[in-house]
Amino acid sequence: MMIHSYDFKNRDEYRAGFNRLSKLVFGLDFEAWYQKGAWDDRYICHSIVANDEIIANVSVSKMDVVINGEIKRALQIGTVLTHPEHRGKGLSKQLMEYVLETYGDTCDLFFLFANSSVLDFYPKFGFTILPEHQFHLNLTVQLQEQPMLLDKLDVSKEEHWDFIKQKLRSRRPISEHFGVYNVPGLFQFYALNVFPECLYYSRTDDAIIVLEHEGDLLHVYDVISDKEVNLETLVSRIATEQTRKVRFHFTPDQLLNKVYVEPMGKHEDVLFVRPLSDLGELPVFCVPTLAHA
Repeated sequence: MMIHSYDFKNRDEYRAGFNRLSKLVFGLDFEAWYQKGAWDDRYICHSIVANDEIIANVSVSKMDVVINGEIKRALQIGTVLTHPEHRGKGLSKQLMEYVLETYGDTCDLFFLFANSSVLDFYPKFGFTILPEHQFHLNLTVQLQEQPMLLDKLDVSKEEHWDFIKQKLRSRRPISEHFGVYNVPGLFQFYALNVFPECLYYSRTDDAIIVLEHEGDLLHVYDVISDKEVNLETLVSRIATEQTRKVRFHFTPDQLLNKVYVEPMGKHEDVLFVRPLSDLGELPVFCVPTLAHA
């Protein structure tokens, strides 16, 4: 068995095998993402193949991040998969070592997210847990008398999809504490597979807003714009009469003196970082949810 780095965009049989494994292990299918042209050269699969079938995979997503106002070249490791029948053979270890050696000279840091079942695995490769926080705002502002004019975006409509791609090309990072940019494919994956019903366009802000109401809690997942959007004003216009609290799924730089901050919940994925340069002293932050590979 050998490690292969495939351009799955051009190898239908291997892309199909990758999708079979991903659906088996994570319940995820990348085919619609590919068909929409969102699987670009910044997402690269590294797989182990046996009998023409992909049995293990580690992918990398190339991206630029801004941390404490400084731009870093980063590689996020994700889609770490091993077929259940081939676990315990060290295949993920082999792939991780290959990826770290192959890309070590090309970036300033590696990072990844892990669930509680594999927290002992990544420190073996020099990764360290970096604590994240969550940010909530108690809604004390008065709701705008005129409700916000939001246009629902439909990813199945070609003109809406093209509009989303256009906005992603010129977006600014959502945070200077920890922001991500130059990786439109990740957002497009979430738009297609996770939040297709949560995408709106605010004409007032000329911004795409990813939001979801859950009872009296308003989730704000992302704000895509080429300029800074006033978050407090935005919230006052997208909240409903039932809304009592807002959770920002990114670091709301503008509101850090107004939000209350808590450690990430026990069921949230854990951020691991392997810095190849000094990250310095970090403020409280969270990596934007829609930047998780």
